[in-house]
Formats: sequence, C-alpha cells, structure tokens
Amino acid sequence: MIELFSWDKQAESLLADGEGYLKTLKNHLTKPSRFDNTLLFNIAIMSLEKLLAALLSHFETEPEHHTPGAMFREAAKYDTGLTEEMRATAVFIQTFESICSFDSKGYKTPDNEEMKKIIYGLIEIHEHIRSVIKDND
Repeated sequence: MIELFSWDKQAESLLADGEGYLKTLKNHLTKPSRFDNTLLFNIAIMSLEKLLAALLSHFETEPEHHTPGAMFREAAKYDTGLTEEMRATAVFIQTFESICSFDSKGYKTPDNEEMKKIIYGLIEIHEHIRSVIKDND
C-alpha cells in the first residue's frame, strides 16, 4: 500500500533526527567528546536545522531558507512561543558561518565556552519544539 505524505510524520521524523544530533552534543557536556569543536559545531548546525524544519513541518510548511537566522525568523512567524533567547542562539550559531559571504573571513570554529553556549541554547530550543509537536499528538 502506498502511504500518503503526512506533515505530522515528517515533523516527527525531523524531530527524531534533530534529537539524535542533540544527544551527541548533550553527552559532550558531561564527558568531553572525542570530536573536535569543528565537528561538534557541524553537528549543532544539523540539529538546529532538523529541529526548526520539524517545527515548520508541524505548521505544514517547509523552510524557504537554509541559514539558522532565516529559518528561525520563518519559524517564529508560525510559533509565537519562540523566545528572544532562542533567536539569540540561532543568530549566535550563524556568526560562525560564512555562507554566501563575499568577504574573506571564512568559517570560524567556536571555542569550548562558545560550544557550551550553543549546546545549552539548542537544548532550550529543542524542549520548546518538542513540547509544541508532542502536545498536539
């Protein structure tokens, strides 16, 4: 039998993916990871993208942009529960990227304290998004 597309199932799947990436990051808070901060940052980016895409799927839409700040702004149009602190986390994450940049800065790797700040911010974003998606089951 052919299964029809379901926004709810897509949201759940994206949430699970984001949680999987976040689990690696949370483990790093209690026991230093064998991964360096470059890899941890890339995992953080994937987690944020999956979490925000899950939220947008919950509202039956898809992201139009791929940068953390743009995805967050788009999600905030649908979810008024996203806080200024959560937005600050997305913007902070974006400061380490140089996607489509015309300057010569390039990518920058977060130091240990910056990684912790990112991880704690992602935990807060995750808790909110999980509650939005799961409360409507």
